[in-house]
Amino acid sequence: DYPPVTIIRPLKGADMHMRRTLESSFLQDYPGPIEILFAVEDADDPAVEVVADLLSCYPQACARLLVGRDNVGINPKVNNMLKAYERARHDLLWVCDSNVSTDPGTLRRSVDLLLDNKRMGVIHHVAFSECPATFSAMLDTAFLTTNHCRMYLAINAVGIASCLMGKSNIYYKSALDSVGGLAAFGKYLAEDNMIGQALWHAGWQHTMTGDLARQPADIGRFADYCSRRIRWVRTRKYNVTLATLYEPLTESLLLAVLTSWALRHLYGCNAYAVFGAFTGCWFALDMLFYYRINHGSPPSWPWFVLSWLCREALALPLWIIAIAGNSVEWRGQHFRFRLNGTADVKAC
Repeated sequence: DYPPVTIIRPLKGADMHMRRTLESSFLQDYPGPIEILFAVEDADDPAVEVVADLLSCYPQACARLLVGRDNVGINPKVNNMLKAYERARHDLLWVCDSNVSTDPGTLRRSVDLLLDNKRMGVIHHVAFSECPATFSAMLDTAFLTTNHCRMYLAINAVGIASCLMGKSNIYYKSALDSVGGLAAFGKYLAEDNMIGQALWHAGWQHTMTGDLARQPADIGRFADYCSRRIRWVRTRKYNVTLATLYEPLTESLLLAVLTSWALRHLYGCNAYAVFGAFTGCWFALDMLFYYRINHGSPPSWPWFVLSWLCREALALPLWIIAIAGNSVEWRGQHFRFRLNGTADVKAC
């Protein structure tokens, strides 16, 4: 007896391959009832045309487009999808970003885990970038498919704290209501992480399936890549401070420098040889990890190697810039963080 599920897809603008990503919700091979709610702020948004096309192609689906905006905080995503959250018919919710596509069996495998453990409150899926069309998109792909994916899986495997990214999350609406409801997290930019922490502290366990939240790499400019990395680090600095300060020690080049210096100081080893061997082994392990996750090789080896090297070299400088500031830009708005992790709209 599979429980009914409401899928919420917040929309803003036209994403890359948007029809394919949204259509994956209609193609779920799930034995129970599915309700699909698309949430958009403006009726003139380009995403509305894509949704209208899908609704005409799948008239038998229980799917609706909801238009409007609530103002419960500074988080644009929460303000947009709150109307869908409040009108959801079912207790089991799957919040999935508009640029994410999932395999047809994702929902069934996820609900299986919920049914096996009554204290399992959140099922989430690791983000995986694909189809890069520019070098900046390749940089983002190199980050998401190696460093980010590896650390995300490792932290969740250890399971000593909540580590949640909001690309594709399944949880009970009643559980979220018990910790304040969706509106209570509108004051945070990283609402996904704060929801995960609230449910974790309320006793709800988190786990993952082997499914990927696949998203097309949509970054066109180098400045956009840098801005996204800085925004992520700066947001984490105010939400999970200790873990963010530790992040440089998970990066290959800094560890290679420290290892080279230590072995040269202790045993007189050639620092350049140690650095080259360390970096080469790290790259080989990242490629093995990529193969295991993606079940295949990168689309272009030379470009992927170049983007991997550039990504690794940029990691520490971008981290330093992020740590030094307290404001970010997101979807055309500027925000300033407070020490408690909340944020205010910053006047330009």
